[in-house]
Amino acid sequence: MTKAVVQVTRSLKAGAEDVFDAWTDAGRLQQWLCPDPGIVAEAACDPVVGGRYRIVKVFESGADTVTGEYLVVDRPHRLVFTWTADSTQGQTTQVTVTLRPEGDTTEMTITHERLPSGDFRERATVNWGSVADRLAALLS
Repeated sequence: MTKAVVQVTRSLKAGAEDVFDAWTDAGRLQQWLCPDPGIVAEAACDPVVGGRYRIVKVFESGADTVTGEYLVVDRPHRLVFTWTADSTQGQTTQVTVTLRPEGDTTEMTITHERLPSGDFRERATVNWGSVADRLAALLS
């Protein structure tokens, strides 16, 4: 059985350094790293290789806690981290964020791999799209 992969790309009106900071600063993560209409109730991160993060997203249906470890921290080009959440049925998945500067914008690609099977891929595609749009709005 192959694991599902989701990929979302957005062009952001911000430099790669600013986008990278939005992914690695707990205060900024709390402003956007949750699909609408949820909120981030708690965010903590130590963005170094081997460092950990924890995010608590809250929805009408309840909370979803995400934890993981940073595997690659290549400022301001690439970030790779594990992603284990209630919403991934406790399975450890992997997220790669790639940033490509394009003048005064940055192309951001989020790749989420090793996803559980079933309808999870469709939900993840919608959720990462919502998250990327929230980041774009925050940075513009």
